[in-house]
Amino acid sequence: MATATASETIARVFKPIQQFTRGWMMAEATGEYGVQIGMRSGREFWIVGRAGVIGSATPEVAAGAIAFHAPQHVHEAWTHLPRDMTHWQVAEHYMSRITTWGDAELTRFDPGRLELIDTLGRRIADAAPASLGALFAGWRAMPQPESLGARVALTTHLLREMRGAAHLNAIIACGLTPLDAILASTNAPPRTGPGYAEQMGFTGPFRDPNEVRQARLEAEALTERCLEPYFGVLSPGELASFGESVEATRNAIDM
Repeated sequence: MATATASETIARVFKPIQQFTRGWMMAEATGEYGVQIGMRSGREFWIVGRAGVIGSATPEVAAGAIAFHAPQHVHEAWTHLPRDMTHWQVAEHYMSRITTWGDAELTRFDPGRLELIDTLGRRIADAAPASLGALFAGWRAMPQPESLGARVALTTHLLREMRGAAHLNAIIACGLTPLDAILASTNAPPRTGPGYAEQMGFTGPFRDPNEVRQARLEAEALTERCLEPYFGVLSPGELASFGESVEATRNAIDM
């Protein structure tokens, strides 16, 4: 039986998970649905849909939870809801896009592999404290759907939120701001640098990303160390199976 460590599995699964979740996050249908329910744009649907799990907090609290998006853009989205709809209800609508995508796109894959992703992924997420992050805790508390494809889609979204929460903690621990992290992002262009910061709603002038490049690399390493205890609840064999299943399923999805 193949085996893996927690560190190896973390390094293996999170890029596929980020790509996996773009299946519904970046879909035109998701943005169109948000506008249909009364949001002003698909981007604002993403902001409120993702953060609405914290309830009707102030815009400042929502911006703090999201962190990597300009506070003014969060404020605009947060204060322009569809009539008679709460932030929580927008989050429920957003969750419906996740689960609908899962039902539509994942049912053609091996159910045994999907069950493994969901079961082991939930064990990892359930091992983490709610204090890891507000959005992570909020999404973990959302009701799990019955159908397998929908469950897997929601579990992968939850794992993305888990990694995001750990990453925000690591960014702060390394003396960086969320804007610093965007400017010196380790992602490939265009998801790094001043252009990416502007996409996320920030305005310049910006600092030289090279000023924080080393600290940014340290934050990436610290993010993985923050997650290791929670992945460590799985056995070496389970870690290897989880990593292989996530990677293989993502690679089989045309997106």
